[in-house]
Amino acid sequence: MDWLEARVSGPRHRHSLEVMEAVTGLAERYEVDPSPLRQAALLHDCAREYGAAELVAAAEGWNLPVREVDRRSPVLLHGKIAVVIAERELDLTDPAMVSAVRWHTAGHPEMSLSDKLFYLADVLEPTSPFPWVPELRALAFENIDRAMLMAIEINTDHLDRTGRTVDPDTYQLRDFLLAELER
Repeated sequence: MDWLEARVSGPRHRHSLEVMEAVTGLAERYEVDPSPLRQAALLHDCAREYGAAELVAAAEGWNLPVREVDRRSPVLLHGKIAVVIAERELDLTDPAMVSAVRWHTAGHPEMSLSDKLFYLADVLEPTSPFPWVPELRALAFENIDRAMLMAIEINTDHLDRTGRTVDPDTYQLRDFLLAELER
């Protein structure tokens, strides 16, 4: 997609293509239409390389909510900004695509199955170098909610260890998933 290549670096472009591959496999496994998720893969990080001030300014300029956590960690805004870019520049408004892009960074307690598949695909795409990826990938094909919990635990542990901000939505999602799995 020329549009994406013009917006992001080579590594980010390759990542997007790998996310598209990963989400296609997960969508097939869970019998979900992969089309909007494949589209989401090409769009989800189109604002990821914006600087912190640029992310906040874009969100404010488009009247997106900017929480205190977003001001501390503006990268949390890039998915929500990507949704606006997709709508304005490409006239893309598919609800499944929009939701997947919006929630792919921190998650949200009201995520759909499609959203969860996309969240995980972003983490476990084929070129991801982390040693825990094979285990997470296998779990994602067995139990999506348990895979989500594993991904959240890995992410929050990493952010805590490095002194970075964890979005409160991530903790709410974790608590929601734990409650669901206890039922």
